[in-house]
Amino acid sequence: MKCKGCGAELQHEDETLPGYIPKDVFERRTLSGEEILCQRCFRARHYGKLMPVRFEEFSNQLRDVARSVDVVVWVLDITDFEGSYDPQVAGILSGVKKILVVNKIDLLPRAVTVREIEEWVRKQINEHPFDVILTSVTGHYGIGRLKEKILKFRRVLFVGVTNVGKSSLFKELTGMDVSITPFPGTTLGFIQAKISDTVLFDSPGVTTGRRLIDLLSPESQKKLTPTDHLSRFTFKPDRDDVIFLGGVCRLDFDFETELRPIFQIFASEAVKFHQTNKNKAEDLWKRQYGKLLTPPFDPEELPLENLKFREERFTLNVGEELAIAGLGWLSVRRGPFEICLKTIDGINIRKREALVNPARKERRA
Repeated sequence: MKCKGCGAELQHEDETLPGYIPKDVFERRTLSGEEILCQRCFRARHYGKLMPVRFEEFSNQLRDVARSVDVVVWVLDITDFEGSYDPQVAGILSGVKKILVVNKIDLLPRAVTVREIEEWVRKQINEHPFDVILTSVTGHYGIGRLKEKILKFRRVLFVGVTNVGKSSLFKELTGMDVSITPFPGTTLGFIQAKISDTVLFDSPGVTTGRRLIDLLSPESQKKLTPTDHLSRFTFKPDRDDVIFLGGVCRLDFDFETELRPIFQIFASEAVKFHQTNKNKAEDLWKRQYGKLLTPPFDPEELPLENLKFREERFTLNVGEELAIAGLGWLSVRRGPFEICLKTIDGINIRKREALVNPARKERRA
């Protein structure tokens, strides 16, 4: 039997795959004669919420659907640019007409201007031309401009990884008078809404496995996703210092000058920092994981002994940042210095031009 919402074959074994419905729910609805929907479609229809989907499961369908609409609205999170601008998604959307929506700009320091954010985003992306619209759902910024842009098209698809604010943006634009609909050839439901003559489709949020939050439960993801503000801490480490970001990221330093490096770390307030001596670091990590070194999640979700870590070295200078997808970024105030970063294998780490530049003084209105 197939789901009436998305057309996927119904199954009871794996809730991460299309067509899943708990067996007892399936039997109860069959006996009562109720419409039978998979868990994803039921939640979408009744709660206006799509369940996340793995990129591998969604990639082929996304490629087909993206080419069947007039424009794709790709929603990014400025506080996790490396995590939300995923190269795999970029590859699928290459050559497709799209609008890049860069959300959550209200969470950046106000010294960073709107113009600087847009210029920085364009420098990070090699594909041209494309529209960039900066938004803040909580601040109601950029919504009118986005709405004006998408009303020029007949069929519009919203795409994005989980926790970038895509669904909130969709609700803000549409008021959520929605239905659930399948695309031909797909096994996933899409939220559908209409504004004037424009039909909007909201796709499931994608998990790529390249961000820290992709490894966590929905409850822990929520804790790790900043909503009100980013925490910002300034550090001035000695040569023998080690800094832990939560329990899953370790920073070691090396520098030749007498002047110690100075940098700031931007992250969710759920991420706890601890500075210690290099000789004590390894033992401290093992003993205090989930205690003093509080991870932004339940330690039982990611037992330390089950994790595979990798190390990578970077040379950083003023005007550069080091971003850790799904966790935060380090912004240099005085350098140069060398850093050895150790974190969970597979997490995207990238050295980049500074988004938050220490020389900036202009304020955003």
